[in-house]
Amino acid sequence: MWHLGLAWLPVVIVALTAIMMTMSYTIAVLDGHVATLFPYISDTGGHPPESCFFSQLFNMVAILVLCGSYVRYKQLQCLDGAIPEVVYKLNKVGLFLGAVVAAGMSLVANFQDTTIIKALHFLGASLIFLPGVIYAALHTIISYKLYPEHNSQIVCTIRLMVTIVTIIAVFLSAILGILASYQWDPPDGDDDKFKWKPEDGGYIAHLISTFCEWILGLGFVCYYGTFFHDFRKVDLKMNMRLHVDPFPVINEETHSISSAWSTEPRYA
Repeated sequence: MWHLGLAWLPVVIVALTAIMMTMSYTIAVLDGHVATLFPYISDTGGHPPESCFFSQLFNMVAILVLCGSYVRYKQLQCLDGAIPEVVYKLNKVGLFLGAVVAAGMSLVANFQDTTIIKALHFLGASLIFLPGVIYAALHTIISYKLYPEHNSQIVCTIRLMVTIVTIIAVFLSAILGILASYQWDPPDGDDDKFKWKPEDGGYIAHLISTFCEWILGLGFVCYYGTFFHDFRKVDLKMNMRLHVDPFPVINEETHSISSAWSTEPRYA
């Protein structure tokens, strides 16, 4: 029997990210807020009204990424004694990196690079990209450690290829972005970097940088999509225990308190 499990989680992450990127880019271009050809992803969410959609959807993605990182962590922890000891150590690091990436997403979502607190925006972007590629590399290593019992060869290969592409993309985007900013010198005095023109200087470096950022973003989306099959194998239940009796019964003769309320964990 086909079992969905928590496979819906990576599907929703991929779908929401795709909707966010498409919607914010389309609105930003139609409103003339960014250049049509490969603006930075965060630039497409820098001005209202597209910033409203960008922030709302990206915050939702950040929460889901945190949940997905936790689910992946718990899934591997459940394989107690069946996997190499190094996987447990890498798994703990992966949970931390997943939380860092989610925090970076929240910063980028709520502090656009058009605000006066640009440092928080760039901090958030750094927390997404660098820990993100390390997270991908780490779970690629884990995938090969779990092959062939828990991962197929094709999944391992896809994750390896995506990891290599994202590592190359993150360094090219950062290096060429810095180079483009150094070379930027608009002849007409227009300091709007959201609409970088060929005559402004550093245009080619800027274009490659933004293109690599889009590749990087799409790479992360594809990587989370590879957890679809893994998450099909698991369900998650909440273990809730009440430490205070909500329905105490007082014996009027002895003035003692008793209860029929069960202290055993209840699952939802």
